[in-house]
Amino acid sequence: MILKRKAFRSLIAILVIISCIASSLVMASADTVNKAAVSEGTTDLAIKTSKDKNSYTTYLSKYSKSEYSSEDVSYDLKGTVLKDKPIEFTVNVENKGLYYIGMTYKALDKSLDDVVLGLKIDGKYLYINMQDLAFPRMWCDKEGVNADALGNEYVPEQVIYDQYYYNEAYDNALEATEKFMVNLTKGEHTVTLVPKKGSIKIKDFKFAATKQAEKYSAPDKSQYYNGEAILIEAEKAVAKSSYFLVGSSETSSLDVTPNNIEKRLINYIGNNWSTVGDTIVWKTPEVKAGYYQLGFSFRQNQVIGSKSYRTLKINGEVPFIEAENIGFKYGDNWQAGIFAESSKDGDDENQMPYLVYLKDGVNEISLTVTASDMSSVRTQLTEAVAEMGDLYVDMTKITGETVDVYRDYDLFNQIGDMEERLLNIQKLLENSAQTLLDITGETTGSNYSVIQNMLQTVGQMLDNKYDAHKYKATYYNNYCSVSSVLLDLRSMPLQLDKISLTAPKAEPFKENGFFADIAFSVKRFIWSFIDEYEIEDEDDKSLTLWVNWGRDQAQVLSALIDRKFTPKTGIKVNLKLVNASIIQAVLSGKGPDIVLQHGRTEPVNLAMRGVLYDLSQFDDYKEVLGRFQKGADIPYWYKGGLYALPDTQSFNVMFYRKDILAEYGIEVPKTWDDFKLATMLLMSNNMNVCMPSSTSTASMFPTLLLQNGYNLYTEDGKSTTMLTSYSSEIFEQWTNYYTKLKVPISMDFYNRFRTGTTPLGISAYTLYTTLKVAAPEIDGLWGFTKIPGTVREDGTIDHTDADTGTACAILQMAADNGREDEAWEFLKWWTSADTQLSYSNDVETILGPSGRVAVSNKEALESLSWGEGELESLIDARNYVTAVPEYPGSYYVQRAIYQAYWNVVSGSKNTKDMMMKFGTEANNEIARKWKQYTNRG
Repeated sequence: MILKRKAFRSLIAILVIISCIASSLVMASADTVNKAAVSEGTTDLAIKTSKDKNSYTTYLSKYSKSEYSSEDVSYDLKGTVLKDKPIEFTVNVENKGLYYIGMTYKALDKSLDDVVLGLKIDGKYLYINMQDLAFPRMWCDKEGVNADALGNEYVPEQVIYDQYYYNEAYDNALEATEKFMVNLTKGEHTVTLVPKKGSIKIKDFKFAATKQAEKYSAPDKSQYYNGEAILIEAEKAVAKSSYFLVGSSETSSLDVTPNNIEKRLINYIGNNWSTVGDTIVWKTPEVKAGYYQLGFSFRQNQVIGSKSYRTLKINGEVPFIEAENIGFKYGDNWQAGIFAESSKDGDDENQMPYLVYLKDGVNEISLTVTASDMSSVRTQLTEAVAEMGDLYVDMTKITGETVDVYRDYDLFNQIGDMEERLLNIQKLLENSAQTLLDITGETTGSNYSVIQNMLQTVGQMLDNKYDAHKYKATYYNNYCSVSSVLLDLRSMPLQLDKISLTAPKAEPFKENGFFADIAFSVKRFIWSFIDEYEIEDEDDKSLTLWVNWGRDQAQVLSALIDRKFTPKTGIKVNLKLVNASIIQAVLSGKGPDIVLQHGRTEPVNLAMRGVLYDLSQFDDYKEVLGRFQKGADIPYWYKGGLYALPDTQSFNVMFYRKDILAEYGIEVPKTWDDFKLATMLLMSNNMNVCMPSSTSTASMFPTLLLQNGYNLYTEDGKSTTMLTSYSSEIFEQWTNYYTKLKVPISMDFYNRFRTGTTPLGISAYTLYTTLKVAAPEIDGLWGFTKIPGTVREDGTIDHTDADTGTACAILQMAADNGREDEAWEFLKWWTSADTQLSYSNDVETILGPSGRVAVSNKEALESLSWGEGELESLIDARNYVTAVPEYPGSYYVQRAIYQAYWNVVSGSKNTKDMMMKFGTEANNEIARKWKQYTNRG
């Protein structure tokens, strides 16, 4: 059953920014901005800044509920488009008071980001956040058949919801689902809507009433609905506030409907339904007016020992205050329950249902993710984590990253206020734990246990002041765990199978019975040995495609093929999920026509054996290469032939913490000399930097060679340049970071960057997504840019970066069977901007942000979701990206560099000797391969 706590309308709306070290320069700048915002506003309006956590709360505390507005102030914009120019109009306010900011609108573009606009009242931004009001684009499933040839359903294509929808501007940075408000005086006001991101058509703009919902009052029994149960399949939502809110398939439970042991059916929704503000909307069939009991078939198996909360609206309105926070309790499996008040004796059977009124005809039901009471826990815990992070950085400045347990650091004397800070952290953690316990009633929950572990460590440090440094490692581990709890508390996951509308006290769903469940499980078990993900077609002209991916990714690709490729080209594709090498397949004579996402060294390795088809034989190959970053095709040429196209591409950027660099007066490094000086300064304060080592996917050695105007291979590709004097010098320059400056060979850069102890580092650009999603507390405190460069003789700075990636190719057997043209059409489709973007987005809907693909198509990369100014930084870095060629035997070169690196860094060997030794081995292997295949191709 769904257990519902007494709901209350929280007036807490605290924005806490976490930073390990506060930058006085940044703070000064922020103060200037804040003063400017105040001067433009009035004394009646909120000044909400990113640096003052109390301003908005203080503002709200000035007003009582009697000052909330009870009537809307609307202006009919009649479908006016907001895109390039501001819109200005005048409204007349009859009653002064607080108002929400709302619009009825629909998006006109297909970007995944929220529509962002600025709102001026009487020519002024009244508080800082009014410059960036976000309104979500609404999405829906594209109509049509969404199943493959075997009847397995796939996620429908997501398209913009082509109907007007009303939303109010929320402050997503706050821990609660708090809507923005303005206090309007009586009289005329000029309203200006300023476009910032995206284009929309606005039906009407509204200063919406802020009147509060009333408590639930039981209706007259004569109005109760008394008919048969009405079921709404949750996956059949009519609108969603995020592209990633899509249906999914559950095959393990008979309770989830529809179901079929032989086919995968889309039968529930909610895999990514966890972010505060995310909304899903359903429409009922034609119903009779009356009061209905609301039931849910759901699964909430992630928030252990706690609940996930939703706000219910019926036809756009919260029916009563208890509907603002519906709690879905934890359970391992699918559950069925009703929206009801918990009984006093704790017996679910005695729950009193909350009844909702539905009008005659079709009604709209929506559920929105809300933080509910958990917002207060997170607010307290956020402050604790901020204090913990600051103290950890201060301890690290004294002890370094690794503590010598036999040394007396006397931390409590060296950090004068350490005891006071630990006591404050202890108090904040105790309050957080107690509030969490009050909400959940559970002492066994993982989040509660993590807080208790941190409390134990803080207590040990306070009780053992002279040995406090011995607990630093435990302190850090628990600090990282508590930081993760912050993310967990913000996440409100819930999966929904169906919604029921029934008469009061009626069972919301029919039970299947014990024997039916057993029979279903047995059948599924037997079918698991038969089922194989393979789509066959009898057509000789159909293509065979092998992928060695996960089933989820294969299903996404299959859906895209059925949805977009085959209807457009008429070419059918047999998609097979396999675990076999191409060489084995070719030798057996049963290989595919196409391979996707193969390793960087594979195309040349296969081409020299005559396995792949030369793509340069197609007339439009040069046009296709224009889709990618210049040089991305370099590794796939062999003896004048092009044997693959890049289908993923990754490269390095430099991440930096703005606040910490500002504190030490360090500018963002532009050259390696700058980077070296920054490294020395940070390490003198017991901080670190991150440098890619030989254990990385691509070491810095080829990059440094390119920046100095050299290559890793000779022009003919028959040997490396590792034996040259300049290679030895550059190799020494690289390894000196580890041998002389003592940069760590490996580290958890994400967590070290998050805490601030490693405020500068080079990593793959894909780390951006992780930081954005999993480290919201440092939003605005970090950035990224191109990697440092080498100063050339003409004074220019060369920022060249050697990329990594995978390739897609056509096998020669496709041409032997007359299918090369069809295969080429597929590769062109697969590497197109639309396909790469759709594939990445669709995988992300299933796997979350970690599923984002490092797309190779330039346009697709630019179309992914990026923050303000971040796309420009990414494009700037990408413009310096190129690739290192591949030759027969080049697979051994990376191994040789790896061996030389470890002998120098860990074995203290001479750099020149190691380069000579392992460079000779690499050259010998390359020569052997050239000789072995000299008569091929």
